[in-house]
Amino acid sequence: MNRLQLLEKAIENSFDGVFIVDNKGKVLYVNKAYEKLAQRGRECFVGRYMDQLIDEGLMKLYISKEVIESGKSITRAENLLSGTEVIVTSTPVFDEEEKVIAAVTNVRDISEIIRLQEENICYRESLRYNTVEDKVVAVSPVTKELLRTAKKIAQKHSTVLITGETGTGKEVFADYIFSNSQRNEKPFVRINCGAISPTLIESELFGYVKGAFTGASEKGKKGAFEIADGGTIFLDEIGELPLDMQVKFLRVLQEGELTRIGAERSQTVDVRVIAATNRNLKQMVKEKTFREDLYYRISVLTLELAPLRERKEDIPDLTRLFINQLNEKYGGQKEATPHFLEGLMERPWPGNIRELSNFVEQQYVINDSGVLHSFATLRKRTAAAPAAKNADQTDAAELPSLYAAVEELEKDLVLKAMKRGKTTHEAAKLLGISQPTFSRKYNKYKE
Repeated sequence: MNRLQLLEKAIENSFDGVFIVDNKGKVLYVNKAYEKLAQRGRECFVGRYMDQLIDEGLMKLYISKEVIESGKSITRAENLLSGTEVIVTSTPVFDEEEKVIAAVTNVRDISEIIRLQEENICYRESLRYNTVEDKVVAVSPVTKELLRTAKKIAQKHSTVLITGETGTGKEVFADYIFSNSQRNEKPFVRINCGAISPTLIESELFGYVKGAFTGASEKGKKGAFEIADGGTIFLDEIGELPLDMQVKFLRVLQEGELTRIGAERSQTVDVRVIAATNRNLKQMVKEKTFREDLYYRISVLTLELAPLRERKEDIPDLTRLFINQLNEKYGGQKEATPHFLEGLMERPWPGNIRELSNFVEQQYVINDSGVLHSFATLRKRTAAAPAAKNADQTDAAELPSLYAAVEELEKDLVLKAMKRGKTTHEAAKLLGISQPTFSRKYNKYKE
């Protein structure tokens, strides 16, 4: 078997569907995987032109035409006429003169993946409630009172608003409320409102019907509220929700109804909402960036978490919890001495529990001993120039690494942009990056 025959065999037996068209749009080849996806034999396609196939209803899209015209690869999520959800990647083929002579299109079936994602998202989240009791540390009187209040709140069906500084454990308390509620065997769906692009958040929350927009799934898509029907939805960073989405969200709270994008009729849902924010929503109401009616709807029951500096009695047990988790993660048997714990209690922890957790992990990793007794420090390079005989001489060993310098500059820009823009959407605009990208970077540096 020569190389050409081997190549033909490989393409023919590819798991993905493959079809090839020339630069005139004529179908040259279709493999058996594509026949299976299209539910039609190759004789329906080979030797015919794409425009003709589309006109006759044998094909739905002509991505190859765009590839041939642009000379660039294109990838899209699409639906075949058979209803199969696929990822389509079409790539141009060039001749010796760099002219496009054909396009090779690869089609991968993702319908099973999407089905499993939708089916498992609620189960994956709801399984977490079995261990949530182990994550709540309540030694200080402040936290004990918070826990008692959370348990009372859990028994009700009203909407809950959890407030507090960054890193105070809002998500852990949301888990606790869910696990102690009457809905703890139903779906628990969590959405970070600040991590989703404003252009996508409506479809993520409310879903869409088939054909609602270009590229929409033929089967449509359930939104988070539908997936959580009968259970609970946790909306983190609720203060980042755009104003137009606040109106739609308010309707769900008031009437228990939602309308998918492109749908003519609404549908009812039964969902308990737990919202969380580190922002001052009352001030946002005054600034007209958060709806007053929505604020009162989500704050029926409010749980305000105290910063770690006001409940330092929790620090030793939190530290032991983190060390136990790290022992399990790394297969170690480390423990902390009273001296180490006392040192932790003397620190202010402006980043709260998240900062404490990160610091403990750092100490765990860089400390070679099986006992954490004193704080170990990472050796850092500084930009300070050493004394030199000549003013223009610098010691390269004293310079920071390029990575460290760039990261420090990025951190400074991100924090300043957030301070000026107030929201992740506005801050992202100031830096000329996408909102999800900014949100990831801000979550990395905000401590």
